Amino acid sequence: MKPADSLDGLSEHLSVRGLSRRFGGFTALDEVSLSIRKGEFVCLLGPSGCGKTTLLRLIAGLDQPDAGSVHLLERDITREPPARRDYGIVFQSYALFPNLNVADNIAYGLKPRGGGARHARRVRELLDLVGLPGAEDKYPAQLSGGQQQRVALARALATSPGLLLLDEPLSALDARVRDKLRDELKGLQKRLGVTTLMVTHDQAEALAIADRVVVMNAGGIEQIGTPAEIYRRPASRFVAEFVGAANWLPARRLDGHEAAVGNCLLRLDAPLPQSEALTLFLRPEDIIVKARWDGAPNTLLARVADISFGGAMTRLRLQPEAMPGLALHAEICPSMLQRQPLTPGEVVPVELPAALLRAYAGEGAC
Repeated sequence: MKPADSLDGLSEHLSVRGLSRRFGGFTALDEVSLSIRKGEFVCLLGPSGCGKTTLLRLIAGLDQPDAGSVHLLERDITREPPARRDYGIVFQSYALFPNLNVADNIAYGLKPRGGGARHARRVRELLDLVGLPGAEDKYPAQLSGGQQQRVALARALATSPGLLLLDEPLSALDARVRDKLRDELKGLQKRLGVTTLMVTHDQAEALAIADRVVVMNAGGIEQIGTPAEIYRRPASRFVAEFVGAANWLPARRLDGHEAAVGNCLLRLDAPLPQSEALTLFLRPEDIIVKARWDGAPNTLLARVADISFGGAMTRLRLQPEAMPGLALHAEICPSMLQRQPLTPGEVVPVELPAALLRAYAGEGAC
C-alpha cells in the first residue's frame, strides 16, 4: 500500500517521494512517499524487516535509493553526502567514543575543532538540557545506559540541526528508564521545536510520543495518522492487529450495517465491506459490562470465565452465550468493579458498541 500523504499546505520540512531500495531480489522499500511538517515528531512503527530503518538510512544518506528522491526544505538531497543534510542522529547503540570523555564526545562535531571556551559553553548548555550537569569529565564506561543515551542525544543536538533522526534510541534501556527518558525526549523536542523522525517497533512508545505515526509493513506504508487515528480507526487488518490488543470475531454479512456472529446479530455504524465472510474487531476496553439487562442494541449475555487483576485495568474473559466456542476479552477499571462486583461463573449483560465495532473482509481467527 502506498497511501498519499498531504500536509494541507502546511510548512513541509522533509519529504520522500517514491523511495525504493532493493537488495538483490529482496525489496526492502517499495515506492514510499512521506512528508513531515516543520517541528513535527513522527514515528516510523512496524515489525522487524518492514523497511523503517532502511527508510531512515536513506534519509540520512547512509545508503542510496534505487529510485525516488529525498527533499529537505524543498532542496533535493538524494545524492548529497550526510554532512550536507543538516541532521543529528542517535543510534540504538549510542555510538559514543569510549576513549573520549563526555565533553569531547558532545563537542566532536562542532567546528572549528578545538573551539575552546565557546565549545565548553555549548557542552554545558547541552548537558543542562538533557539533565546531566557536571558530567563533562566522565567517560562512557562510567555512565549508565540512560546517561549514555542522554549524552548521545546531546551530541546529536550540538550543531543545532534542523532535523533529528532517532533509530530505536530507547530500546536497549530497561522499562522504567525507557518510560522516563521517553517523556523527557518528547518534552525536549517540543521545547526545541526540532523536526524529529524516530524509528521504533514499540507501539506504546510510538502512540505516547508522536504527533503522527507511520505504520510500515513489508516495505510499504499501511497507514499514516495521529496516534488516536491509528488506534481508533486502523485502516487495515495489519494495523489493527499490530497496534494494541483486540477481539476478533468471525462473522457473516447480512446487509450493509448488520452481521451475525454465531447466533448473535450485531449492528455496525460503519458500512460493512462487500464480502460475505467478515472479521469484526473491537478493543477490549470498548466492551461495556452492564449492571442489568436493558435490551439495548448489540447487548448480549456472557458468562464471566476469568477475572485477572492488571493494575490500572482489570481483565475479564467472557463467554457469550450466543457465540458458542468464542471468547471476549474485556478491560474495565477497578472503580467499576467496586460499584458492580463480579465473580467467575456469573452471567452478565455486555454491550458491543456499534460505533466502535469495525469489520474487515475475510474470516480470521477469533
